[in-house]
Amino acid sequence: MRRTGFGLLVLILLASVALVGRAQRESRYDLVLRGGRVVDGTGSPWMKADVAITGDTIAAIGPRIDAAADRVVDATGLVVSPGFIDIHTHARRGIFDVPTADNYTRQGVTTIYEGPDGSSPLPIKAFLDRVAARKISPNFGTFVGQGSAREQVIGSVDRKATPAELEKMRDLVRQGMRDGAVGLSTGLFYVPGIFTPTEEVVELAKVAAAMGGIHVSHMRNEAAGVLDSVRETIAIGELGGLPTQVTHHKIIGVKNWGQSVASLELVRSARARGVDVTIDQYPYTASATAIDVLLPPWALEGGQAETVKRLKDPAQRARIKATIADNIRFDRGGGDPKNIAVSSCRWDPSLAGKNLAGITRERGLEPTIENAAETAMFIVERGGASGIFHAIDGRDLERIIVCPSTMIASDGEVPIFGKASPHPRSYGTFARVLAVYVREKGLLTLEEGVRKMTSLPAWRLGLHDRGILRPGMKADIAVFDAARVKDTATFDNPHQYAEGFTHVIVNGEVIYEKGAMTAARPGRILYGPAYGK
Repeated sequence: MRRTGFGLLVLILLASVALVGRAQRESRYDLVLRGGRVVDGTGSPWMKADVAITGDTIAAIGPRIDAAADRVVDATGLVVSPGFIDIHTHARRGIFDVPTADNYTRQGVTTIYEGPDGSSPLPIKAFLDRVAARKISPNFGTFVGQGSAREQVIGSVDRKATPAELEKMRDLVRQGMRDGAVGLSTGLFYVPGIFTPTEEVVELAKVAAAMGGIHVSHMRNEAAGVLDSVRETIAIGELGGLPTQVTHHKIIGVKNWGQSVASLELVRSARARGVDVTIDQYPYTASATAIDVLLPPWALEGGQAETVKRLKDPAQRARIKATIADNIRFDRGGGDPKNIAVSSCRWDPSLAGKNLAGITRERGLEPTIENAAETAMFIVERGGASGIFHAIDGRDLERIIVCPSTMIASDGEVPIFGKASPHPRSYGTFARVLAVYVREKGLLTLEEGVRKMTSLPAWRLGLHDRGILRPGMKADIAVFDAARVKDTATFDNPHQYAEGFTHVIVNGEVIYEKGAMTAARPGRILYGPAYGK
């Protein structure tokens, strides 16, 4: 009886194991996207296929995957692509308020990078720890900012660093890389970066290079001096020994339109001689930055208090006004004060959405360029504001976007929905590329448009497990209707989400579907190559 009972128990246990094994085989995938047009991110022609996901990883891709799954999404008639990677954002503006980053994730963005234009939080570890603790929906990474390092060591002053100060900046960059930065960013258009000689930047670039990093730059000048600035960006990479990138490449000012022909030739010829230089771009003919960029750099030295002092001195004020007027005529003003709009203003939120001509009228003045210069100084004196500047030609934009070395990046932020009047690039960059430059204008194939938003930035950032749909890669995926996808955000009404996306997946979890965000927040910190070393 004991043997019989023991044998029966063994048979029951064996049967149970068999049933469990069978169940595991029948339900081996967590999620299957079935019947979609797979655009894999490499630029290869799309293929009809199923995509299976287990955990955070793509487990299989094939013409037909019949194995059972915990969930199946019918992607018939839809495009299944890698999630989009935004190499240039100012996402620390809002990521703690809106950890789901709806403006990005609703247009298929699954990874965002911070710290551009030479500006990053320092120390980086503390910042990334805060982001990780917040539990966010997209993946997140950062650069270490050259301007932030210089500001911390010598402040906003126009002089060369001493050898001791340069060594301190090297230490900050080195620590930033160890804390997880992917590379060095420069903002040589901004204070204090604009006060930095090229050779000083190269010395910091060498530190990032030795730790596997890259360099991205908001160049010194995107208007009359754009070609020299492209040359400098190339030189930083060539002399620093690391990949280098012209970020948000554009040509500003009517007199400078067309210079993208020469700037792209500079990039092409540099690549031909072995310099690893690339470009990123947003698909809009307006830029966005602080209103104080209209002032001469010397007027901004030392910070806001020093700037206000200079504005109170009649002689200095006259010099500052003359520069602002020139910048309205020939640079970011595009020749007319109405081309400059306030996007946000802390000391007077009612100014958001109004242009410089209109604000000048409200102050009882005719909207001439000289009076608009007075209005700009009035705004700066009271605390400044962010602005949008319409001064880019669509032909330059199109010339740059079709360049094989150009990837897509928003230069956007994470807005609080309905607050202020941000540049629509924060809501529409990636959808706009697909709608306008792929579908409507036909300047890019669907496959090439997706490549510029996925594998190209992934390759640039050293993300070896993202940016392509392949078994073993992380399951960051966007599903969209190529015939319906579009950006709806405008300059007049920027707070509008992109349309046409049905599902967005990050690390294997669905974060967006059926027109709404889910409760999942699977975003991870993506640390750079020297993290922890």
